Amino acid sequence: MKTFWKVFIVAFLSFVMVFSGVVWSFNKFMKEDESDDLPVVVTDDGNDELDGENGEMDELLKLAKNSKRVNFIVLGLEGPRSDMMMFMSFDPDKKTLDGISIPRDTYLVREGYPRSDQKKINAAYGAHGAKGVKTVISSLLHDVPVDYYVTLTYKGVGAIVDSIGGVPVYIPKVMKYDDPYDDPPLHIYFEPGNQVLNGKKSIEFLRYRKPNQGSGALDRNGDVGRIQAQQEFMKSAMKKVLGPKLPNAVTTAFKHVKTDIPLQDAMKYATSAVGLKMDNININVLPGEAEYKGGVSYFFHDSKALKDLLIQIYSGESTTETSN
Repeated sequence: MKTFWKVFIVAFLSFVMVFSGVVWSFNKFMKEDESDDLPVVVTDDGNDELDGENGEMDELLKLAKNSKRVNFIVLGLEGPRSDMMMFMSFDPDKKTLDGISIPRDTYLVREGYPRSDQKKINAAYGAHGAKGVKTVISSLLHDVPVDYYVTLTYKGVGAIVDSIGGVPVYIPKVMKYDDPYDDPPLHIYFEPGNQVLNGKKSIEFLRYRKPNQGSGALDRNGDVGRIQAQQEFMKSAMKKVLGPKLPNAVTTAFKHVKTDIPLQDAMKYATSAVGLKMDNININVLPGEAEYKGGVSYFFHDSKALKDLLIQIYSGESTTETSN
């Protein structure tokens, strides 16, 4: 996974440097159409018990305020929901990149959205767009600022996979899942063994979370298991991307990317990213566990562990954790 994010971000910044003469077009057409909804208001982010005492700024926010880090979110979109969410933090001075994968079922309540499905963090995109999701994730992350967003659709992922000739994966057990109520109906089936997935099959592989009930097929045990599978997929994809197929992959990717990073800033970060090493990229999974509330499965994050992780990131002490 860390390989994927390094290549994606460096390729993205390299792309905008190549097209540095079209500042106005980039800034205008790379942005999403912003939602007209009222600003998002988070009423329960699970962090109340850790607010600073006596109104004083706590250690994390002091570190964030005095840092030169630039933070952004990467959203993988499935219709009106963000099916994949990643918080990324880049330190241009130390040339380090830190990430936190956020399960889509993470519990977070927004004002005016009381339904059980609306209390999952991935529902925020449909109501507020990527700009609103920046506010939502900032609230989850103890008010650490989120400066920019980058979005990519599943259609875009499929196109990128086809542009590099498919992605090799190993499937340990039959995968079988059907959702006739999806639009269009979703049918996933894979035989076990080594396979090379095209764009369409890659999307099915990345979406798979659980089997048909009673089928005995592979169970990824929800979001965290799926995140692990996505990490392995991205590692395999990058082995093919880092070669003759790179120009095709980059050209295809930016037909499907939206971002609010101004070209001028992207060029600055691209210059800062020169020399970024694999050893300086750390990817973590949001600490917490899945539980049921009101008969609905949510992922409840560990607020204290998250805050400790963010302090480690801002203190330059974070470590990669891709197995959790």
